Amino acid sequence: MDPATTRSTRVLCAVFLALAVVLLAWILQGSMQAAVRAPNADDGYYLRYMQRVREGGLSTFPSLFDAWNATPKDWIYPPPSRVGFIVVSALWAGLFGATIHALQLLSLASHLLLCLVNYLFARRHLGEAKALFVAVLIGFSTLLMGLSRLPLTDSFIALCMMTTVWLFLDLVQRPVRLLRSIPFMASLALMVLVKELSVLLVVPLVLFVLYEKFVRGTPHDLARIALAFAIPGAVAIGVLLLAAGGGSPLVRTMTIVMHSPATNRYSIAAGSGPWFRMILDFLLLSPVPTLLALGGFAVAAARLRAGSYDRTTFLLGSIAVTLIFLFSFFTKNVRYGVVLELPIRVFGVLMIGVLAGEGKSVRATLVAGVAVALVAFLEWRSFELFWVRYHGYDPVTHFLAIARELVPRGG
Repeated sequence: MDPATTRSTRVLCAVFLALAVVLLAWILQGSMQAAVRAPNADDGYYLRYMQRVREGGLSTFPSLFDAWNATPKDWIYPPPSRVGFIVVSALWAGLFGATIHALQLLSLASHLLLCLVNYLFARRHLGEAKALFVAVLIGFSTLLMGLSRLPLTDSFIALCMMTTVWLFLDLVQRPVRLLRSIPFMASLALMVLVKELSVLLVVPLVLFVLYEKFVRGTPHDLARIALAFAIPGAVAIGVLLLAAGGGSPLVRTMTIVMHSPATNRYSIAAGSGPWFRMILDFLLLSPVPTLLALGGFAVAAARLRAGSYDRTTFLLGSIAVTLIFLFSFFTKNVRYGVVLELPIRVFGVLMIGVLAGEGKSVRATLVAGVAVALVAFLEWRSFELFWVRYHGYDPVTHFLAIARELVPRGG
């Protein structure tokens, strides 16, 4: 493709993305008042953390840890160890005030930024058109649209986790240099400080490196890659130690957090079930994108078996398979698996490409674009069903099945 055509394609995709983001912002902002606010649940804890740190500064953290550790009724709610999100929300409060509405706006801003981040990274690995399609489908994800209106961490952690995945993919594309690793290390450290369970993402990333090194013979420098993981880990632990005011309160908090899924009655009742429960929930939330993704995953697996190795799809497939397995040992709630929206949307776009003819012709791209627009429309309709009509807050299986009229409302 000549430079002029490439430039025109880039400009056209950027314009379409801008239009999609404006439409998305209009839809979400217009439905903000219909979003559930629960000041006596997680919302209220995040609001209180934001207000306390905004008023008292970073020195407030040890008292937050002490109060949470000493109050058993608080243990089912967010711990103050989510330092990254609390600090960001306190800074955000300086612009928009320390209110639940400000937390909602932070979620909305995180979601809109997520569309841009995925587009900018995906274009390096998938090309302009597919990057646009991935960004649009992530933006119009039923799950992510709903969460973007709630005063919770989910939209912000989705941004952190997906950014970390893309930065990791950039990192392993070339020989690792410590200075070049800084963006990845910063993103990884922030991700862990925003939500503790996000550390599970490290598992598929490490397994991916080991696979490429010892199975495919890729000349990765394992020592430098290990440093790229160890340094942010040390930074995160150091920050948590300072925030908690020492090792003892931090260990106490982490112990409570780790035992919470087995003792939290709501988590047990709403998050139990077989290993495939999260897949079922994605099918209920986004049936068409999830089915497309399963098809795209099967196509990628068949190509891998035939000897065609694609690093991007292999990494994303590894993340999906590994995290679904790991989440089976915890509460199975799609809110914890927001990063899985990335492989779902990428594999979905790849499957649309296969169905559209998988050529580089203008016709194939237009057909794929129309298909993506149709899927985005269906996702918006599902958003209206779950999050506006039924005022969704926690998208657990029972609620999703009721909204889809698969079980009686009183069942």
